[in-house]
This record gives sequence, C-alpha cells and structure tokens, in this order.
Amino acid sequence: MMDWLAAWLPWSAYRALDALMSQGGMIMWVIFLVAAILLYLTLWRWLTWKTLPARRWPQPGEREALMVKAEYLRALNRMETGLPLLKALIMITPLLGLTGTVTGMVLVFDGLSLGSSADPRQLASGIARAILPTFASMAVVLPGMFFLSLWQRKVRRSLQQNNPQE
Repeated sequence: MMDWLAAWLPWSAYRALDALMSQGGMIMWVIFLVAAILLYLTLWRWLTWKTLPARRWPQPGEREALMVKAEYLRALNRMETGLPLLKALIMITPLLGLTGTVTGMVLVFDGLSLGSSADPRQLASGIARAILPTFASMAVVLPGMFFLSLWQRKVRRSLQQNNPQE
C-alpha cells in the first residue's frame, strides 16, 4: 500500500512507517493525512507571515478614509487565512484517534469471544495496538495547538499595535 512512499524515504524509515501504519489500522492513514496538512499549513504560514501594515489613521474629512480602512481589513484577512482550517483539523484529530482506539478494542474483544481462553500476552498486544491511534493523534495535535496559539497571539499583538487606544 505504501510503495509510492518507498521512493521518497530511506529504507529503515519506510519499514518503521509501514510497521506503524499496519499496527494502527486504517485510521492511521487518516491521521497521517491530517498531520501532513497541518505540517503544510504550519510551514506555509511560517514562511509567508506578514504583519499588518502600519495603520495610517486618516484625518477627518479625508476622502480616502474608506480606502485606508479597506486596505487594513484586507491585510487582516490575509493574516487570518487558513486559521479556521487549522482549528478544525486540531479539533477533529483527537476524535480520529479515539475512533481508531474504539475500533481496535472492538477487534480485541471480538477475538476474545472467538477464542476459548484469554491469553494475557495476546490481550495486552491487542490493547497496545488499539491505543496506538490515540497516541498518534495526540502527537499530531500538540504541535498543532502550539502553532495555533502562536498564530493567534501574533494576530492579536499585531492588532493591538495598530489600533490606537481611543
């Protein structure tokens, strides 16, 4: 399933990723996709970050007052581009991990019901595999939350610097 990835990764990294994905189940691919999108958004915003232009407050009676205000609002809109998508991905990712864990636990208990005896080693292995998607989702969410907090703080700071106290 991951043959296309073998061309991009060193063999040891490919084998480790393949083992992780096969242990965690199909939901791990969704978490991997969300992680790739979060990484893209983070790098894109980090490389294209621009602060708001210095706000020039027009004098009363100035004809271009609306033009100045419109430019400021366009710059603010550019600063917040991608923020709603980042918030949505951060909110969805723990639910994806939980879904993977529940699915894995259902498979573990299904295996217990088919067998006549419960082997503790096999049960522990199944539970560890079931918890893997939750761990993966938290590993994706925590850096995403850090960047979201940083991004929101920069927008808020830029707004405070450019808005005079009235």
